[in-house]
Amino acid sequence: MNNRNKLRQIVVNQKRYLWNFYYDDMDFANYPYSYYFFEPEENKRLKVRVYFTKYAPNMNIDVYPAGGTPCLYKGEQCVMNLCRPHFARQMIEYVFANCCHIKDFGELEIRDGDAVLEALGYSDFY
Repeated sequence: MNNRNKLRQIVVNQKRYLWNFYYDDMDFANYPYSYYFFEPEENKRLKVRVYFTKYAPNMNIDVYPAGGTPCLYKGEQCVMNLCRPHFARQMIEYVFANCCHIKDFGELEIRDGDAVLEALGYSDFY
């Protein structure tokens, strides 16, 4: 659980973002209990959270290298692990192109992250 509060860095379209994926399968009081957190490094006034109600990793640790949740991606089988930068990159590209602008400010909560995953081409992950 050491990585839970540490924000990771990723560069998407030549812009740097801080991010992390949070998951706690015992946190029923704050359901949905898994979400992405994104913050553009050039704009600390914008904080974006993308919540998931259907997706849940099948292992309860912060970063797991090989595990994940089996699903379909554009009709092909794959393993989804939202802790991996590949998935964070896809989500950042979608969110900042369709839900907000990097120069916005405030706290944005996207409550239907599962719909975003479906828009990206993922299905059958629950």
